[in-house]
Amino acid sequence: MDLYIHYKELPQGKELADVIGELNEVLDEHGAVCGGIAGSRIDLDLEDERINPKYAQIAVKNYLQRAGFPKETAIEIGGMEIGIYE
Repeated sequence: MDLYIHYKELPQGKELADVIGELNEVLDEHGAVCGGIAGSRIDLDLEDERINPKYAQIAVKNYLQRAGFPKETAIEIGGMEIGIYE
């Protein structure tokens, strides 16, 4: 299953490579960053279909909040877009 992070800007002091590495750590063995469009979207692939995707969504949302992403940042999973502070 794919999960997309829609963002307009990265948190202050972070490079895209930093965010990708940190997201890969958050997902551990259950997924990985697999692409995206710089300045617009980060694509994640949730590898273990047996795990409820809500757990990955919550983990990624938590990371984005702690990292200081702007409030306009959203997560899209299964065609549904959710703000990270909702």
